[in-house]
Amino acid sequence: MTHQKEFQGALTSSSLHVQLMLVAKVLTRSGFGDIQLLGRRLKAQKSRVGGCELMCHTSLGGLPFKVIIKVINDGVRTRMLDEMAGAIDRTKSDFGIVVSTEDLSPRVARNRSRYQKSRVEVIDGKALSSLLMRFKIGTRPNGTPDYAYFSKLETQSDNIRKFLSHAALSR
Repeated sequence: MTHQKEFQGALTSSSLHVQLMLVAKVLTRSGFGDIQLLGRRLKAQKSRVGGCELMCHTSLGGLPFKVIIKVINDGVRTRMLDEMAGAIDRTKSDFGIVVSTEDLSPRVARNRSRYQKSRVEVIDGKALSSLLMRFKIGTRPNGTPDYAYFSKLETQSDNIRKFLSHAALSR
């Protein structure tokens, strides 16, 4: 993929809330159904549900299926996989996904196979960029990132955060 690094750059420079919106859209188009944001939109806020920002409740073959998702704008470390395994157990999820805008290090890639009881998947910057391009999210017809789209998401994110802040104050 020729434009993968450009997409990774656009993702890395995006705010956490925009990254969450993009990941939710990618996972929805990947077949995960509706993805719920769990309240964290700023880096300074605490994550909910054991450190996760997104949750998927869906059914597969008529059976309930639950996935928790952690989005980070950093490299994936073994500690993060350990925390996700604990969150999967605590929330009784079927599995968890750690999504990073950075590439997965070879050491962490080797450690992924150790998580057998609690299934932990990782979508790194390369995979996330590939998914954005595959589903044509934030993509121009020539395959390059649509920076106007990313900018518009930042504006929408600001408006949503302002609205939520105002709504919380008026209660």
